[in-house]
Amino acid sequence: MEEELLPEDLHGEEMEETTKTNNESESNIRHRKIIECAKETFENASRMLRRKIPCTGHLMTPRRLWIQTVPTNECDVVLMFPPGAQDFTLMWLLSRLRAGTPGLVVHVRHHSSSDSYGFYLTAPYNILMKAAEEVHLPKILRKEHGGGLKEFVQTETECFERTEDEDNFFTTQERQGLVLYLLQTLRAGPGDNLPGLKLIEGQAIVPKCVAAGVIAQVFPLHDVPVLQDLRQTWVRSFFSKQPLDDIGSYFGVKIAMYFAWLGHYTFALIVPAIVGFIFWIGFGRGDQATEDVGFVLFSFFNVLWFSIYLEAWKRYCAELAYKWGTLDQRDELLQEPRPLFTGVLEVSPVTGRLEPSYPMWKRNLFRYLISVPVISVCLTVVFVVMLLNLKLQDWWDKQIESQGYAFCLSYLPKILLAIVITLMDEAYYKVACWLNDKDIFL
Repeated sequence: MEEELLPEDLHGEEMEETTKTNNESESNIRHRKIIECAKETFENASRMLRRKIPCTGHLMTPRRLWIQTVPTNECDVVLMFPPGAQDFTLMWLLSRLRAGTPGLVVHVRHHSSSDSYGFYLTAPYNILMKAAEEVHLPKILRKEHGGGLKEFVQTETECFERTEDEDNFFTTQERQGLVLYLLQTLRAGPGDNLPGLKLIEGQAIVPKCVAAGVIAQVFPLHDVPVLQDLRQTWVRSFFSKQPLDDIGSYFGVKIAMYFAWLGHYTFALIVPAIVGFIFWIGFGRGDQATEDVGFVLFSFFNVLWFSIYLEAWKRYCAELAYKWGTLDQRDELLQEPRPLFTGVLEVSPVTGRLEPSYPMWKRNLFRYLISVPVISVCLTVVFVVMLLNLKLQDWWDKQIESQGYAFCLSYLPKILLAIVITLMDEAYYKVACWLNDKDIFL
């Protein structure tokens, strides 16, 4: 039996459907507003976080920006400024770079993720050749001129190999080192000053700005294809011989020499490992007298092995130094002083040029009246804290035994010592940096 709907019933159903539709539309609008508000709040929070903590700014960067990153071409060294750097500082340093080092190519870029600016630096081939002559960079001679390594001289360019190849004559490490040298040779002239930063005439501008926080950091860029080759031939080739020449040409001779020593030492440890295993098999299962004889013999062997290893490493190190052109480097007295070395400009009796000098008696005065007392106080504090912790451990062990506390509570003094050591490490690190800066730059 069908039920007949009256007009009033139909009108009521239409009202209910209209009300339901309005409620759904209002709910959708409210939901959309909540989402938009959440997005706006998240964007504001991420923007504030990037400004407050610049080192975590990349964590708040959208993933699509990381996917669409493009390698930077024609750049060797990047000079980054802190977020919120003043335009006057950027323009002043840019003008000084272009005026003080003619030919240096500077590209200014803004990083929206960290709200900071960066100078992307490189140099043309002729400027790099001039800088290579100034730093006495050793390069390979042609075979018809004797071969081997010789300090580069721009007037004798035709005597060196691959000088016609502008892209590959200098390695990545050499290019970056030469550009960094050009940055460090930028000196302050008369009247060169920044707000809150006093520059002395003749002082290196870039290292001083880095020390004062005007420049956040200066770092080289990686060469991605070369880095991928090193990853395949070095990192992933565990049992292969280390490509020391490739490591030296990319990271520098110092890094290559370290890994050369690491590989040489690891390989040399095979001998005492085998001999020690033989001694353990032969003497380890005997009586006490037999074991003592084995330990004495193995100790004598270690002394002999270590002496032989040192001589072998000296020979191998000299071979690598000759191969990489660092065996007969120029004496330190003939090198340029450190860029941050502070002192009065005087004529050097060795080089005959104006160089900063600082009286030795002032350096010794600071060293013996400040450095030595501060270090002594720090060592005394460490010694006293150690003794107090040992006494605390003894007292606490007695309390646990007398009061019947749980055995796990005996670790509380050790945990306290770990916390104290961490805090002292932070404090001593700052003290050590301050003393080191004063001792070096005075």
